[in-house]
Amino acid sequence: MKYVNGQLKSRPMVVLEALLGVARKYKKNYCWVSQDRLCNLVGEFGGIWISKRSLNRDLRFLEQDGWIERVRRHKRGADGRILFASTLYKFRGKVFNMLYSLGNSVKKAFGHFRLPSWVKYQLSQKQVLSPLPGSSVENLWNSTEKGLASPSKAFL
Repeated sequence: MKYVNGQLKSRPMVVLEALLGVARKYKKNYCWVSQDRLCNLVGEFGGIWISKRSLNRDLRFLEQDGWIERVRRHKRGADGRILFASTLYKFRGKVFNMLYSLGNSVKKAFGHFRLPSWVKYQLSQKQVLSPLPGSSVENLWNSTEKGLASPSKAFL
């Protein structure tokens, strides 16, 4: 266990957060990242610099505890030798349950804050961006005369 930014974090959870960050970046429920890159991500964002051996220990713990599933990827080369690729990490249900409960905890923690009443009556993005019928901007863009379609010339 180690303190990172004032919070007590275990190494395997920091590794899991790094894997989730890679998967979230690409909007997937899985990821494949090299061990070198994963060690760098854990150090950079988790504040814990670890070796590949420690990383493999943590990944084995996460796999045995039901957080992730590892699929080792490899193929045969042209010369018949086995070529190894980065491991595919699939997230198990335990991860999604943790994320769901974390979301509920955040809702409960900030549930006592009230939003101002004007937030309820905000216009949707489509209504804000669409010009009102008969507005000068709409007339300029729909105009067939030369030069009037440019707002810079019309307002000079």
